[in-house]
Amino acid sequence: MTELFYYFVFFFLSIGFSYYLNGWVYKGFSRNQMVDPITERSSHKSRATRSGGASLLLSLTLTCAFSVSAGVLQLPYVSVVIGVLFMGLTGFVDDIFIIRYREKFFLQIFSGILIIQGGWSIDSFHGVFGVYDVPEWVGFLTSLFVFIIVINALNLIDGLDGLASLVSIKFFLIAGGIVLISNKEFFAFFPIIVGSLLGFLAHNFNAPKKVFLGDAGSLLLGSLIAFITFFILDSDTYVVSDAYISRPLFLILALFYPLIDTLRVVILRSFKGQSPFVADRIHLHHRLVDKGYEHASASLLILCLSVFLTGLNFLLYLKIGLLLCVIMTLALCLIIYKFLFK
Repeated sequence: MTELFYYFVFFFLSIGFSYYLNGWVYKGFSRNQMVDPITERSSHKSRATRSGGASLLLSLTLTCAFSVSAGVLQLPYVSVVIGVLFMGLTGFVDDIFIIRYREKFFLQIFSGILIIQGGWSIDSFHGVFGVYDVPEWVGFLTSLFVFIIVINALNLIDGLDGLASLVSIKFFLIAGGIVLISNKEFFAFFPIIVGSLLGFLAHNFNAPKKVFLGDAGSLLLGSLIAFITFFILDSDTYVVSDAYISRPLFLILALFYPLIDTLRVVILRSFKGQSPFVADRIHLHHRLVDKGYEHASASLLILCLSVFLTGLNFLLYLKIGLLLCVIMTLALCLIIYKFLFK
């Protein structure tokens, strides 16, 4: 009962901190004319700032400090914390001064290596392709690849109000349920990050004083999600869902939309001879907006579809197995694309 009480306390505390800090940082950005320019690709028509990531980082730092002091939260190794903070600060600098993508890519690699060297990596494929334990060098390269993919996938879908945040909330709720069983000392982080994102969303959907997540937010969230992916895929971590569904499949479904949309965008841009990271409007969520959906309704629709696919796989995995689950999911994606996105 005491632990549950603290979880609720820090959840609501993080909402309060995040809501206040987003407003406070917005005023600072706005006073100094650090506003997001309105272009032909912009979704906003009023003053907006890319200050959400900075506010999220401040809110997380402040609430985590209180929870650690109270003995409720135990953070992982220092190198993991440094790697995540480094990624958030990289995004913050990019929001203000713009970092070329090549430099940002190498900074992502550096951050990924820091986290992996902290002792967290993918050391098993958990039966995918019949493979379980893998050599250390394979685990290192796989972990670094997954880190880069997850960070950039989340960064690339951050083009619609609330989308990256709602997708992240879904992931943290799923991962939190697993971590609660395997590592209670770390679980308090999940109500804190979800609360911080909810506080941000109140400003993100606020048209007169709109706040965007920015690269600081998407890179911070991406690095956190990548680390938690390593944590869950680590063979030493007990995962309560193992009796019901494959760990890798479960994690892919938890991040299904950013992964599938990024794969589609990279393929389409490659066929056009463009850089995979060039800005355009060929994302699936842009199709919904072009069809007349408001940002909030489009983001919620994508979230609901993602939750539906995750739940369906969870219910059917024991009956039809990994291969048929993958085939079923891809078939459903084609049907959903035809009726909703095409």
